[in-house]
Parts: sequence; structure tokens; C-alpha cells
Amino acid sequence: DYGSLTAAGLGQEWYGFGQTVFVRPMEQAWQQVLTPAAESLNARWRTAVVDGWNNAFSGRYPFKNVSSDASLPLLAKYLNTDTGRIARFLQNNLSGVLHREGSRWVPDTINTRGLTFNPAFLKAINTLSEIADVAFTTGNAGLHFELRPGTAAGVMQTTLITDNQKLIYVNQMPVWKRFTWPADTEAPGASLSWVSTQAGTRQYADLPGSWGLIRLLEMARRKAAPGVASGWSLSWQAQDGRMLNYTLRTEAGEGPLVLLKLRNFVLPETVFELSGTSAFTGNDEDAGDTVEETD
Repeated sequence: DYGSLTAAGLGQEWYGFGQTVFVRPMEQAWQQVLTPAAESLNARWRTAVVDGWNNAFSGRYPFKNVSSDASLPLLAKYLNTDTGRIARFLQNNLSGVLHREGSRWVPDTINTRGLTFNPAFLKAINTLSEIADVAFTTGNAGLHFELRPGTAAGVMQTTLITDNQKLIYVNQMPVWKRFTWPADTEAPGASLSWVSTQAGTRQYADLPGSWGLIRLLEMARRKAAPGVASGWSLSWQAQDGRMLNYTLRTEAGEGPLVLLKLRNFVLPETVFELSGTSAFTGNDEDAGDTVEETD
């Protein structure tokens, strides 16, 4: 910048003098301009996005482990990549200092001189952008995936139902079955049951509601499936200790598993860090790694 160029032009002998007379006063003056602007944008972000987000989703699944579900249509109004409330705020208020590269939002290092983005804010909007690119590609919630059942010792039959779409397996040659989430049904939800060699039909879980499938996936042990492109091995340990095994194959990214990134997710209240303030966390705990095996 001009101050630094002027200071450099004085030579090494006058470097300290140049820094004191030209560089520091300009940096201080620039900071006096930027700080109120950053404070204003932080306040606008809270008013335009965060307050409504918290009112709509705080205390609801998948953000908290509770019985009440977050509204999928309302979530779509925030996550739509073109007209969603978050995308509109970023485009209308931060277009000069933040730009999109693929599915990620990246700060403009030249135009952000003197401004420090809250790292939790960047992490949060990129997490939501990833979710939107997989599960809200049409603007509304919707994705397709495939499941293939697997065998397990002592298990004669398994039945997985999600939004009235059934996959019944009786130890024949396993085949892939395509599912839609959420499906158009008056009774959304997911359930999993099994028949063992020693007992009749037993129910592992019955989870009503639009988020029933996601709740069921959260209960599974999940890991990348070897030899299956975009595939994950899912295993549920039944109450009698037997394993109920499936393989998930997705059409985009992590498929329905990506929605588990919303577990314990908190939308940060600040866009920029200000001197004397600390960054807010984007998650209460790191729930973003959905492909690792869980207990």
C-alpha cells in the first residue's frame, strides 16, 4: 500500500522513521474505518439470519437429540444455494470480500486487508453449503441413494422401511434397492426389524417423522465400504447382539449421511472477529466426520 511504499523508499536507514510516520498512522486510520463496518455487518448477520435460524431450529432434531423435528421446508429456505436466506446475505453483504469456489466460500485475501473472518463462521457456512449441494439441490430437501442388505450370523431376515419404501431381505442374493428421501407419504419415518434363528420378528427401531431415516443412520456404525464407489458400510447391533448389515451407495457426496453434520451444529453469531472478542464455535462438538466408524 501507499504507506509501506513510501516507508520503503526512504531506505533501510530511515525504516523505523518511515514506519512510525507513514505506515502505522494509515493502518490505524484504516482500522477506525473497518471496525464500525465489521460491527455493523455482525449485527446485520444476527438480525437477518441468526435470530430467525435459532427461533426455527434450536431445540429440534437434528441440532439437538430431542423428539421434535426441524421443519424441512423451513430449512430449505435457509440452505437454498440461490435464493436461500444465507446465500442472499452472503451475496448482498459480503460479495466484495467473500466469493464461492465450487461449493466452498473463500475470503478474498486482497479485499479483506484489516478484516478477520471468524473461522467458525467460515466453517459453518461451508458445512451448510456442502449439505445444500447434496440434499437441497433442487431447492427443497431431496436426494436418492441405494441400499444393499448383507448377511450376518444368526439373522434369517431383515426389514428396513423408510417413508413406506421397503427392503426385505431373507438371505437370498443381495441386490441394490433405490430410495428417495424424503418420500411423498403421509406417514414419514424409518424402522428396522429382524428375524433370528432363535426368535420371531423383533424390532430394532421405529422412528416416525421426516427425520426418521437420519435418526436411524445416526444409530449405525458407519465406515467407508471397501470396493464400493461412494459407498459406506452400515451396521446396527440388535438387542440380542446380532448385527444387521447394509451397504449404502450415494449419488452425491455422503448422501443422507451428510445431514448428520447438523448434529450439535450452532450457527455462529459473528462474521468478523473484532479486537477483544473471541470466535464462536460452529459446533458444540465435532460432528462433521460421518464416515468414520462410531460406536
